[in-house]
Amino acid sequence: MRTCEKLGLIVDARRGNGSHVLICHPTDGSRYTLQYKLHKGINEKIFKKLMSWGFSEEKIWENL
Repeated sequence: MRTCEKLGLIVDARRGNGSHVLICHPTDGSRYTLQYKLHKGINEKIFKKLMSWGFSEEKIWENL
């Protein structure tokens, strides 16, 4: 979640019961829901989602 904030994405933790956060792309409005305590396979899926939103692999690693 900190990486998403560093990349300039909007992180909204006010929704739900506190187990999930909503990640929003500021320019096109795309949304993605993340939960806390993720499995490694899910982290890879999030990495690929960030790349599909136009972030380079280098930029993502730089902000991890």
